[in-house]
Amino acid sequence: MDFLKRAAFVLGGIFLGINLINYFVMGHTGDYLPGGERMGEWRAAKIRQACYPALEQPERDGLLPKLSTDTHRVDWRDLDRARDMTAALNCYLVTHPNAVCERNNRAYIVDYINRYFAKFDEMMNTAKRYGEAEMSTVRKLWDSPRNRAINAALVQDTSSGRLIKADFGWSVPTAMKPMLDRYKGTSDNCPKA
Repeated sequence: MDFLKRAAFVLGGIFLGINLINYFVMGHTGDYLPGGERMGEWRAAKIRQACYPALEQPERDGLLPKLSTDTHRVDWRDLDRARDMTAALNCYLVTHPNAVCERNNRAYIVDYINRYFAKFDEMMNTAKRYGEAEMSTVRKLWDSPRNRAINAALVQDTSSGRLIKADFGWSVPTAMKPMLDRYKGTSDNCPKA
């Protein structure tokens, strides 16, 4: 009996370790989204390829995030990531507003929304160490016209039932909780195929 307990403990540790590596190291967070009739397979999403052109030269798009001051501590890699993520999510939600209606695209977009808000939270947590001026710089960086368009699209998608709390499972971004709670129970208005 003692052997079975040890074996179960070892197997449980291996299972947990594999999932932690998959989630945190490999970044396959989409594997942990809830399933069901609304959510498909994020790896099969076609919206990603459709939006590759939006990511070819994002630095040329003057509506994407940019720093408004020379006095900042924002790392250039964080700036590039914020710009790339904004360009991609803008394409997924604003340029292709019905993409979220397809099951596989919805899974990919929900995962990307989680990553988008996680990056903002990460940058704000770093900025907190340097005070309000740095936090204000990060807020302004994430308040570009494209970010505002994304926020408007998120409001539209939640108010029309295209995105609901159940799509996110346990990983609802803090910024989206009030929006999803407000439109709780709204019917999905996606066009029927």
